[in-house]
Amino acid sequence: MSDKHMVLTAVGPDRPGLVKEVSAVIHTAGGNLEDSRMAVLAGEFALIVLFSGSGEALERIQSMSRKLQQELGFSITFKPTRQRGEPELQRYRLEVSGGDQPGIVHQISEVLAGQRVNVYCLESRLQHAAFSGTPLFLLQAELELPAGSNLRGLQDELDRACEAMHLDFSLSPQSEDR
Repeated sequence: MSDKHMVLTAVGPDRPGLVKEVSAVIHTAGGNLEDSRMAVLAGEFALIVLFSGSGEALERIQSMSRKLQQELGFSITFKPTRQRGEPELQRYRLEVSGGDQPGIVHQISEVLAGQRVNVYCLESRLQHAAFSGTPLFLLQAELELPAGSNLRGLQDELDRACEAMHLDFSLSPQSEDR
């Protein structure tokens, strides 16, 4: 019998040791943590993890997490995954930077959706310029383009959107081994 996969998401007050506690529940219950993203946002720790295990292990993880949820004051949810066929995809890295202003993520994601580009991973943050203290917006994304996509059309659309918002961008192929 093959392992099943599940995604756990959790949000709650940040403090040292949270990664240890969540990973211990998965390990102790017989699961395997396969992929994760974690960040602290305004004092709140947020994580999303993909883990696998037997049906019994997944049940134990869910049961053990209820206690952890109460102890940590976290909101924890689980979602079983479904396998999807992996079409042939081309991977690219997108970086966007410039003066902060409302709507940057919306405008960039609108271009990507319009070009049928899947956002595999996206991170954004504000950083203040060294001398002036001006807020600078930085966005980094890993993209998946279906084979045969119109790369030139995507670049042109990104160029138009970024030019309108006075932003710089770069789009480059990503190596196969992330």
